[in-house]
Amino acid sequence: MSLRVSVTVVVALLSTAQWTSAQAVTASDSSPVQGTTDTADAPTPPAVSDDQGIVLPPKPAPDGVTFGAPTPRNPFTSIGHDLKTFFTHKDTAVVMGVFAPAAGVAYTWDQAGIKESREHLTGSVFTAGNIGGGFLVQTSAAVGTWAIGALSDNKKTKEIGGDLLRAQLVSQVVVQSVKLATHRERPDGSNFHSFPSGHTASAFTTASVLNRHLGWKAGLPAYSFATFVGVSRMSANKHHMSDVIMGAAVGIAAGRAVTVGVSGAKFDLGVAPTQGGAAVTFTKR
Repeated sequence: MSLRVSVTVVVALLSTAQWTSAQAVTASDSSPVQGTTDTADAPTPPAVSDDQGIVLPPKPAPDGVTFGAPTPRNPFTSIGHDLKTFFTHKDTAVVMGVFAPAAGVAYTWDQAGIKESREHLTGSVFTAGNIGGGFLVQTSAAVGTWAIGALSDNKKTKEIGGDLLRAQLVSQVVVQSVKLATHRERPDGSNFHSFPSGHTASAFTTASVLNRHLGWKAGLPAYSFATFVGVSRMSANKHHMSDVIMGAAVGIAAGRAVTVGVSGAKFDLGVAPTQGGAAVTFTKR
């Protein structure tokens, strides 16, 4: 039976409503007018005045409402904050809740999957995936993007490059920690750093960040390449299918952890192992 790795990617750009902060209410020099109503129930700016002219501290925004765009963090010093977000944000739980069970099912087919991939997924075409998915390649691209943005004073490009770098650092800290903890032998027996796939994690990290910033026009090809990287790692006899699935999960979660508050394409994730392969879906909400 030939290996079948089917990837259905259906992503769509969904505009998100943004709230506009109200103008701060300043106190009048004259006596307060009787009957003035308090507008605190509406989305509030950073500071408001009550009907007595006293400046009050800002009230928290309703769930899902933010005032203005998130402040970009320094990609070289934010690793602590980003790791905390990775482990505490609900998106990580959602992604792991989808991918972890699929990886558990795929685990029972790992040996058969490697045998079939070695028989049917051969050729130099997969060399590009094994090289392009590497952490150094992906991180170099992130640093290059950040540097171009900084040198050209292009804030958007610099922000994307910074988020790419931040996400790569988060994903690899998680990946290497899990590798050391699980000590799983690679299919080719070269070492015990098989689970999860670092190449796959790096590629899906980049795809996740690009999709959040630029929408499906960048996300679709990026996720397609990331899937190709995962297949390439199986073709090279470096990873089992369960390694690849969990690598993808870590990458997606890392990308979303550093882009909290960034608008982008909204979709639901899905992954289902099939005999000798897996189907990954990204479906518009």
